[in-house]
Amino acid sequence: MSCEDCHKQVSWYVLNHIGNSLYQDMAQRSVDLFNRIEHADLELFAPTHVVREEKDGKVYMKRLRLAYHYVFVRGELSDIKLMCSRNNGFSFLINHAGAERYAIVPDYEMYSFREIARAYENCLPYFSLADINLESGDLVEVINGDFPGLIGTFVPKPKSKMGNVVLMVDHNWGTVAYNINVADVRVLHFAANTTRAYDQIDAFVPNLLKALRCFHSNRPMTSALTSKLSVFSSRMEVVKLNNPKLDTKLQALLCVSNYLLGNRNESMHFLRRYRKRGMAPGQEFLGPAYGRRDDRRFLQSRTCV
Repeated sequence: MSCEDCHKQVSWYVLNHIGNSLYQDMAQRSVDLFNRIEHADLELFAPTHVVREEKDGKVYMKRLRLAYHYVFVRGELSDIKLMCSRNNGFSFLINHAGAERYAIVPDYEMYSFREIARAYENCLPYFSLADINLESGDLVEVINGDFPGLIGTFVPKPKSKMGNVVLMVDHNWGTVAYNINVADVRVLHFAANTTRAYDQIDAFVPNLLKALRCFHSNRPMTSALTSKLSVFSSRMEVVKLNNPKLDTKLQALLCVSNYLLGNRNESMHFLRRYRKRGMAPGQEFLGPAYGRRDDRRFLQSRTCV
């Protein structure tokens, strides 16, 4: 391959990027600015993940770099060289072990890595009750407060997103129940036979469309949105509905939500269940009332591939 061909070949290059905690936004803005000025088409992938931090009695969700100071940019070598020559924090990772001067990741490996990174990014350590709806009977673990680590059954308060955790403490002398107010929990087991399946399906669709728009624009989902997708997927995967049409729609929603969370195996599982229930390829299952045309097209493509 000639030197000119090397410069025109489109590949994923591993770059260093030095920046502060908002480095993903900084890196994306730098790439967007370069594309605008140079009429280029560089694509950035700067994976992050969310961790829980507690400071002064308050819990925060903090977004950190998944690959340390490494980011991945896809484009022609000449364009990436030009971008790295600017004062924007980017520089090449030199490949000392191979024939190529710069570290490159093949497309098929990047595809797999992006799937893994998405699943890792959306795997939250716990849920805030302000972001999700639990049901009576869900088994949860208290994350913060006066009794962290205690496990019990969640009992919601009427007309409130908050609730109590009823802890059944076994001793030789008997059983004692403690009511503990919590705001943050880790769900260990969802209550069986949910009684609000139909309402949850209708309420979930707008959240799924929000997640799709994040996916289309290559933006990370918020922790609240990730929580909603994760809880819905975990709770509704074992629900059995008597209405065949609604059950088919549920399998489609589970397929797409798991895909967006990066759970590829689970997504394919619900795709098979969706097809088994007899939905004809290409048939709309959300209807024209839900979301934009691009969102519906993506949902349809995820269930017809």
